[in-house]
Amino acid sequence: MKKIKFNTGWNFYMGSGSALQTMEDGNPEETVVTLPHDASILRPRDPKEAGGSGNGFFREENYHYIKEFQLPAEDAGKCVWLEFEGIYQNAFVYINNSFAGKNPYGYGNFYVDATKYVHAGQKNTIKVVVKNAVPSGRWYTGGGIYRDVNIMVSEPLHLAPQGVRLATVEAEKDLAVIRAELPVEYHGTQVREAEIKLQLIDAQGKVAAENKMPVTIDEYGEKSYRMMLYVDQPNLWNVEHPYLYQYKVQLTEQGEVLDEESGSFGIRKLQLDVKHGLRVNGKSVKLRGGCIHHDNGIIGAAEFPHAEEMRVRRLKEAGYNAIRSSHYPMSRVLLEACDRLGMYVMDEFSDVWTTTKGEFDYGMVMTEWWEKDVTNMVWKDYNHPCVVMYSIGNEIPECGNKLDVQMGKKIADKIRSLDDTRYVTNSVNFVLSIQDRMGEIMAGMAAENAQEVQKKEEASGAEQQEINSMMTDFAAFMDRIVAGETAGKATEEAFGQVDIAGYNYAACRYESDREKYPDRIIVGSETTPQSLDMNWPLVEKYSNVIGDFSWTAWDYLGEAGIGKITYGEKKGMEFYAPYPYKAAYCGDMNLLGGRRVISYWREIIWGLRKMPYIAVQPPQHHGERKNLTNWTMTDAVNSWNWKGYEGKTVTVEVYADAQEAELYVNGTCVERKKVGEQKKAVTYFETTYEPGVLETIVYTDGKEVGRNKIITAENNLRLEAFNDRTQIPADGSDICYVEISVKDGNGNIDLSANEPVCITIEGAGSILGYGSADPESEENYFDTEARPFEGRLRAAVRGNGEKGKITVSFTSKAYGNAKVEIETV
Repeated sequence: MKKIKFNTGWNFYMGSGSALQTMEDGNPEETVVTLPHDASILRPRDPKEAGGSGNGFFREENYHYIKEFQLPAEDAGKCVWLEFEGIYQNAFVYINNSFAGKNPYGYGNFYVDATKYVHAGQKNTIKVVVKNAVPSGRWYTGGGIYRDVNIMVSEPLHLAPQGVRLATVEAEKDLAVIRAELPVEYHGTQVREAEIKLQLIDAQGKVAAENKMPVTIDEYGEKSYRMMLYVDQPNLWNVEHPYLYQYKVQLTEQGEVLDEESGSFGIRKLQLDVKHGLRVNGKSVKLRGGCIHHDNGIIGAAEFPHAEEMRVRRLKEAGYNAIRSSHYPMSRVLLEACDRLGMYVMDEFSDVWTTTKGEFDYGMVMTEWWEKDVTNMVWKDYNHPCVVMYSIGNEIPECGNKLDVQMGKKIADKIRSLDDTRYVTNSVNFVLSIQDRMGEIMAGMAAENAQEVQKKEEASGAEQQEINSMMTDFAAFMDRIVAGETAGKATEEAFGQVDIAGYNYAACRYESDREKYPDRIIVGSETTPQSLDMNWPLVEKYSNVIGDFSWTAWDYLGEAGIGKITYGEKKGMEFYAPYPYKAAYCGDMNLLGGRRVISYWREIIWGLRKMPYIAVQPPQHHGERKNLTNWTMTDAVNSWNWKGYEGKTVTVEVYADAQEAELYVNGTCVERKKVGEQKKAVTYFETTYEPGVLETIVYTDGKEVGRNKIITAENNLRLEAFNDRTQIPADGSDICYVEISVKDGNGNIDLSANEPVCITIEGAGSILGYGSADPESEENYFDTEARPFEGRLRAAVRGNGEKGKITVSFTSKAYGNAKVEIETV
């Protein structure tokens, strides 16, 4: 099957697409765009936007995409499909003015059979109308055709467009058994006699295994053929050794190739039980996981291979071995990056079932569309060895309702009918599962607590308190609900429907549920980041607890300010932050992929880092009350640049896998302290800020086991820019990043640098996005001027269709100039 990208030459304009509105609009202003294209990120934010903090105040609107194309005359009589890998949301597809298909779900891939609508040898027009002008997400969704579009052309007798499906049946050191499902479609009337040939090719280009079989095809229909491959001395895939084979399938008739398909595949065997937990190729694996959303900061939701590869690479360098898509199916390019670099994946179906969480989210249509969307997700994932489990939902309120929870069984059963090689989980929030009973539960707990308080006060002779002491610690109050019998009983059926019980914020149940449900296998599908020091020992201790997925591994747009830090008197229990906040600010990595302090602490807790790490709390807030959220651990940063605070007291945090830490300022010892007395792997020092060198030496059993330092950046600051790729595709199908930092002459970054930096571009490219990781900046990512955040900026550059050279220049009155050159090929 001929499959090519269909991304260039789309005319884009705003508009509702209704018949009456089209008449009123006349000829709207059009721009030519290349897909992937996130229309939302390219519009100014609006403080009054209906989605508010939830979507980061980005605009939600309706869009049109129109493309003219011509099929070669020799394609007459052939079958034609379009695959849309992702359109947000409510997409309507018209071909030559006729309705050809639609798809409401904004995160799923879908196919449109265009055969009867197109004309070979003539001009054809495709129009995609995107209905996105309603609040529909709890986070930044993006808008428009933000993933690739593919056009596929084949003979009437062909391999089905959903693709060949390979699965590992058995994998030992000396032999692997591979099962292939080969779906064949025929759009014709004569009986055809053909042959299917399947090859598995190793990394050196040698055929590792092959098989073939004759097939007889009846008129108009689809059949799936099963074939086995036996691979001698296989190279097995896992995250430490992500070995990939290439497969090639040919459908021939009398020696003529009618259709063929190729792709990558990894041989690996999964096992799951309460004694060994999750095993990959016979070895028990603990998932060091993190949740991620789908946007990439400055480029919004538009998906490119390089952006996803960089993200997976950065997470792996930080110690992660697993990621959870949250809360929707993962893109194809991200799955490919996980295959190639080695990362386990929990791919999640949806954030909602029949109860909406946003006013007009997928819950509006889920009951009519779920089977199609689940099928597309599974077929997309099938050949990717990185995917080890599917999640059927995230924090679904229906999980505590004995009738509504039956939807979970339907989804789980459907997935198993499509793919019996992976496991199914459900990421359950215990509190949401019993929310319909929350008033009754809270009243009972409050009364119980009041009695306890009164008894204590009567015994001590103290005056009765106005507010229950329980209510002064909301987290403890919620933990009591999560750990309670009501929540456990209400979710038994939901967990009984799946292979792995996904616990969102419920590590307090690990020990008790191991005793109560001895056959239950658990994964911490969503956990607060600062609780890893308590959660991870339980993961390591209990074989039935297979991993921990922190919220969140990578910062994201929307859910603005859930990780914010405020100072002074706390103003209520605000969940979100007001405008101009646009990012959650709760990731181990910031919006640009820079590692935040908690990332290094996490690496230490996992036992993967020996070098200590130093961070400094902002001295301007020293002594003030800090208001942290459940998704925040510290406000400290890895900086010793605090101009104006010379001689002032600062708090220094040292993170170390050691017993003791010693702190030095400009060679003078401040103090030597034990590590972990307040928080595991952390110790805190009070000292006076003096520019120069801040250093720590850490000890175990009295012996030095590591040291690290921060150096004050000097005043002769300058811009430094580098591009992380020297070449990019001319057609705009991929990007490169240009990293900009403010450094002194010795290469030390000044995290306090925030003077404006302007960007210009010349040559065969365009700027896709430009900005910083600042979660509350009012700057747009399409602006040509931005202020560094923690001393850094980033630009994303793509080709404009021409081959040649791109020059990207940066200028700043404060820091001078810098430029990079990139070639488009």
